[in-house]
Amino acid sequence: MYKLQVSPDTEATLDNGSIVTPIATLKDEYGGISHIIEDDHCYVLINGSANRDFLMTYHWYQEAVDVLKGLPVLSQA
Repeated sequence: MYKLQVSPDTEATLDNGSIVTPIATLKDEYGGISHIIEDDHCYVLINGSANRDFLMTYHWYQEAVDVLKGLPVLSQA
């Protein structure tokens, strides 16, 4: 089960080599890590682990949705 980490990791590397700054970080007991990041004025969930790059996902699990509900609305400016 994923749990919110109080302070987000400082950076994560996507599978395309891009470095991103997580807004929120969730971790599970098996080493799985999810980050919520901002991309083009949208919140995006990425999944990975400490020993592999992160991939954007289309599916949000309940714990990540709960965190998303507490984030501010992004401006479209």
